[in-house]
Amino acid sequence: MIRNQQEIIETTEKVRLDPVFIIGYSRSGTTMLRLMLNKHPELFIPKESEYFQQIPKQYRNRIHQIKDIDYILQTIPDYYSSILNKEHFEKLLRENLPGDNRVLLACLYKACAISTGKENARWGDKKPQHWQFVYHLQKWYPKAQFVNIVRDPRDVITSMEKSLPENIPLRQFFPAHIIVAWQWQYVYKTMTVQEKILGNERYLKLRYQDLVSNPKENLEQICDFLHEKTDYISEMLNFYQEARDPKLSDKGEQFRGTKNQVNTQSIGNFRDFLNQQQIEDIEYICGETMAEMGHSKVSTSPAIGRRIYLNSVCYTLTNLWKAVRVNRLLKGSL
Repeated sequence: MIRNQQEIIETTEKVRLDPVFIIGYSRSGTTMLRLMLNKHPELFIPKESEYFQQIPKQYRNRIHQIKDIDYILQTIPDYYSSILNKEHFEKLLRENLPGDNRVLLACLYKACAISTGKENARWGDKKPQHWQFVYHLQKWYPKAQFVNIVRDPRDVITSMEKSLPENIPLRQFFPAHIIVAWQWQYVYKTMTVQEKILGNERYLKLRYQDLVSNPKENLEQICDFLHEKTDYISEMLNFYQEARDPKLSDKGEQFRGTKNQVNTQSIGNFRDFLNQQQIEDIEYICGETMAEMGHSKVSTSPAIGRRIYLNSVCYTLTNLWKAVRVNRLLKGSL
């Protein structure tokens, strides 16, 4: 007989269901933070993957049974092949099934943790796009905690244009800096709503500039929030060593900066990269939120005609995003 979800939660004792999720807009320091936390012996947060987007669609509303194990082992992507021991994974599946997708993911991440020598570590996941799914993730895992790292939108846009310009959608129709500024403030507002739902015990907002300016104090704050020991801060500050390991680090030129010691060199880079019009546009779109974060404007407000244009583009992007989100939900996304 297939058990209900509450029974599954109550009887799943071999894997932890209290993950740590690192979220934040792209180019906001999420990879650096992941590497820092992964240096803690009691935490396991592997390199970025698509699992939390793929699994719900691949196994929509499914309760996995013991008889499904061979199929699961065959269909799990090779993404973690360098660290995943499938024997550990199979053993955990046999101990924890029947179970839903939450249990399947927990087994997978724990198996990877065991394979890297962290048998008792608390697992987690890092994906900037998780901001879209926090509402569902916090229901999936009622004991999960979320660390949201936020960076000055002007520096975010500078970094995006330098390293990932192809990742900015619709740039053939609208200026890229306007698209990113709109999405940045949309993400921030979304997470402000989630912050109220989650509360201080489950949600921590962290400023990028604070982390790189005073890493020791901020890592201690994060460890306290996660209820983990603060004895390993020096090891966590050596995160760049792990970034140089191809088995453990994210691949791509955009992650080059994580191979260096923590530094403040990228703060304020926008001043040398963005032109005056771009800065005015960004500060108009994100100004209210920037003020909340303690970022000062360096430009004047755009002319009336420009403000009307910016408002119309943002309105269009908001409606396009809502249509995209509905389509993804219909296809089984979180």
